[in-house]
Amino acid sequence: MLKNKSVSDEVYDILKKEIIYNQLQPGEHLIVSALSVKFGISGIPIREALVRLTAEKLLILEHNKGFRVAAKPCNNDIYQWHEARVLIESSIADAVIEKITRDELGELKRLNHDIRTHGHDAVYDNYSDLISMNAEFHKVIVNAAGNSLINDMYTVLDFGPQLFLFHEGQGVPDLDILCDEHDEIISAIEEKNPVLYSEKTRLHIIRGFKRQIASRKDE
Repeated sequence: MLKNKSVSDEVYDILKKEIIYNQLQPGEHLIVSALSVKFGISGIPIREALVRLTAEKLLILEHNKGFRVAAKPCNNDIYQWHEARVLIESSIADAVIEKITRDELGELKRLNHDIRTHGHDAVYDNYSDLISMNAEFHKVIVNAAGNSLINDMYTVLDFGPQLFLFHEGQGVPDLDILCDEHDEIISAIEEKNPVLYSEKTRLHIIRGFKRQIASRKDE
């Protein structure tokens, strides 16, 4: 019997971990009725959890076939994601410098401190929070630009859950470097230097991609 949170949240958390740890293999089909028996609950919260995982690109919903586990992201998937981020995050330099508030700057500093001091290792439960906090750091900057269309584009771009798969068994090995680069971005914003902000952001994203590729064990 599942307890705490909502039933749907519990199912979501369990299935997500099973995907991350390869207990559910890419291509494997998830059947609502079978999961209902497994968890001893109705199909409604099961389907809600599966829909959430599909939105996060961890599952694929096929017409007349149901849900199946998505393939792990490859190097090219991650490259394209970083490339799109560079285009968005570096292009909003002027708007960010002009519009960011003191509270938003404070939030960036708080998040980066939390990322740096958070305990981490290669276990999913310990590095998933780090990936989420890092994503939030960048979302604060994008939101500060004050462009709702760009915000929507960035939300659609969100690849965070798939990054959990990319880091599986590795954790976040570049933590201190990542935080140092965040500090450089924050300093550029505080100096009100859009050119420096754009360059530091571009380098941070590109270097992050290269570090991720270099740390992969399977390629």
